[in-house]
Amino acid sequence: MQEYPWYDVVEESEDLEQGDFIDNCDVLIPEYIPAQAEDGSLTDLQEYEPTGLVATYNVVIVSQSCDLENGKLDYVLMCPMISYSEHVNQYPDANLKAIRNNLEEIRLGRRHRYCMLGECKRDDFLREIQIVDLGTVFSVPYNVMKHMARSRGKRLRLLSPYKEKLAQAFAYYYMRVALPIDIPIFDKGTMLVPTTIKTRE
Repeated sequence: MQEYPWYDVVEESEDLEQGDFIDNCDVLIPEYIPAQAEDGSLTDLQEYEPTGLVATYNVVIVSQSCDLENGKLDYVLMCPMISYSEHVNQYPDANLKAIRNNLEEIRLGRRHRYCMLGECKRDDFLREIQIVDLGTVFSVPYNVMKHMARSRGKRLRLLSPYKEKLAQAFAYYYMRVALPIDIPIFDKGTMLVPTTIKTRE
């Protein structure tokens, strides 16, 4: 039976690709503080002063590999991810059934904001199931991201077709269309029945 491993381990010298895991990545999160007049009051026409804070996440690169080749991108896009156990521990008051249902919804792709990635069982790179938050996207300058990756040593890389699974989930989350009037649900009261099928009275 042919095996389809989820991951490969690549050297730090390897070029960046979609699906690369970067652990302990520092990212800048922008904040906008309301500007104040000289007397300390808020201005009539509200303006904001940009600032930011630094946070550290384990991330996975979601920029396309073809765009990452030879530094074609100015910025690298990435999404944060947490482990299976971290996700479960976010809901200390939830019952096990609710947690299981939530995980199943993510696994089946019904919670579009999240993408679940399989565990890594390699002895040199053990990793739990990961849950990627597609609704949060960070950008880091390409040269900075390249330096970060090299400074952290070997890294995990998603393999096909799991890399494409992540790319598809990321694309779908941002291309969804909410219809103002959707097609009604087919139920027993409105659904046509083929004439060859006898219905019970």
